[in-house]
Amino acid sequence: MQIGNLIRTTRRIAGVPVGSLALIIKVEEPSTEIIELAFTHGDCRVGSNLVHTVQFIGGTTSGRPTRRMLARDLEVISG
Repeated sequence: MQIGNLIRTTRRIAGVPVGSLALIIKVEEPSTEIIELAFTHGDCRVGSNLVHTVQFIGGTTSGRPTRRMLARDLEVISG
């Protein structure tokens, strides 16, 4: 996944239903704490813990147009 990809959410989070569409606007390496937490829970997949800032299309129920989400909770639709 990279900046400019159109994505769909695969997991429900507060204010964002499953299947919501968004555009990736930023990709970052997670903090050390997030990486350690992922390894603790057995999620050691390469790239699954990158943090993506996404801008939602059409808005969300929480009214926040952007969110930071992990790659494992996103599915690339186009790009």
